[in-house]
Amino acid sequence: MKWRWDQGRLAYFQFDNIVNIAKVLTSLEGVYLNTDGDLLRPPLERGTELPFPPSHYKVWRNYARVFACAMLAIQINNRLYVTGLCKKLAKEPTEFSSDQYFNFVFSRFTLPFSAFDDYNTTSKSIYPFIAIIKFVFSKSALGRGVSLEDVFSYVIGNDCTGLEDMGFYAKLSPTSRVPQGDEKRQVREMLVFMGQSSFLKWFDKHLYADTSDLNTVLKAISPHIRIKRKDVPQDEFLAVTSLGTRTEQKKLEIILPDREGGITGFIEGRRVFSTHRKLERSPLVRRHYFLTYPDLICDACHLDVKHRYPWVDNILELHHVLPLSATINVNGTTTLLDDLVPLCPTCHKSIHSYYRLKLNELGIDDFSSREMANRVYDTAKKEIVIS
Repeated sequence: MKWRWDQGRLAYFQFDNIVNIAKVLTSLEGVYLNTDGDLLRPPLERGTELPFPPSHYKVWRNYARVFACAMLAIQINNRLYVTGLCKKLAKEPTEFSSDQYFNFVFSRFTLPFSAFDDYNTTSKSIYPFIAIIKFVFSKSALGRGVSLEDVFSYVIGNDCTGLEDMGFYAKLSPTSRVPQGDEKRQVREMLVFMGQSSFLKWFDKHLYADTSDLNTVLKAISPHIRIKRKDVPQDEFLAVTSLGTRTEQKKLEIILPDREGGITGFIEGRRVFSTHRKLERSPLVRRHYFLTYPDLICDACHLDVKHRYPWVDNILELHHVLPLSATINVNGTTTLLDDLVPLCPTCHKSIHSYYRLKLNELGIDDFSSREMANRVYDTAKKEIVIS
């Protein structure tokens, strides 16, 4: 069986953009999609600040697969139907963290998929994301990342379904399996999509495990197994994207051991901060950041930590200058580090304390845009008194 996803739409699968798309689609639920005009384009372009080319085709014609793969919406009886997941993401503040969202997709997406032309009820179910995750973790003890070529040779070539135990993945041997047609690009974009998760990172065309706590991860992404697929693709999509109980939804959250202890002044425990905290404390992100930017100078108080503390290797922490619920940005090659800055521990704690004061003052849970987040961060830096 060919492995399939979507292709050429990486920006639309960035979590922040998925949330914005969800908000627009939820507001349009029930509209007719076969009218003369394009009822989706103006609000989507306005609400997401993304283009939806080509302009001479309706958005639904070219992006229906994006919305389906993201498990946001499908067409039923020529009308837009949005999923419960879409509505959860659209709420202010969102009722789903990024981890819950990704883990939901990882555990529910199966091949054959109901939104694809080759959907059928007889082929065996493959959980591609779970298969890749298990393979990545089987290599993580060796400090290895997994490349696109590895996925084809080891995972797809050995007909992995994602239901096998970890011992099976640890013993996989390479095969001669190579991509067929557009399969290479589609699977590559699956890996990029996965790299936004808190426990996976995408660097230099390789996917890495970002935690050694495999048991916690596997509990959150256990495959959603169903005895039989439904004959009608739309019915199957609705069954797969059903949110389940609150308990099932809660299990999707990954709570990893705190690597550094709480940040004073940081509103710990709320979902909106969960992604922010995990990202800033990621060992992989930290390692790649300081390999790329080796100058050990605090972005706020300009302390040269190597000069001040010559006996210490590096005490700087990373701060993510984006809305607190935002994930890190990725592209086809690697994780982007542009929205991260190094801060000394004192400034980092103080910046988060400033955020809490500002958010409380405005009566909101998070910054509404990257522009607002950058503006508040710059203001906080200016108010630091440097003697």
